[in-house]
Amino acid sequence: MQTWEEMMITKILTQAVEDAKYTGLSKFDLEHKIESINWIIGGDPQFKYYCKLLNIEPSYIQNKIKRCAETRITNQQKTILKPIVEKLLKSKKYEKNWFKLNVDESIQLTQQEVKQ
Repeated sequence: MQTWEEMMITKILTQAVEDAKYTGLSKFDLEHKIESINWIIGGDPQFKYYCKLLNIEPSYIQNKIKRCAETRITNQQKTILKPIVEKLLKSKKYEKNWFKLNVDESIQLTQQEVKQ
């Protein structure tokens, strides 16, 4: 049986995974999708700590997110995300992290494809 704290952490991790799997086009929800993917895949210390508290290997969740088709960012989502990404990349918390190194480039490429 889980303690109250373990239940809360389970809910936090579950919500992060659900946010990462968002497939719609709402700017608000897409921002949560990006932040969730970054939090999980980027190996945020808090994410790792929560996994440790629940005896879950962080790579287990990370690999599930990487393989899940729903976590991929569609071309329509990339178009909507462009201004959001530009805003996020200006913030200090996105310097030298997984998101900046992996997602930004693919969004810029999509914008070039749209212009053609």
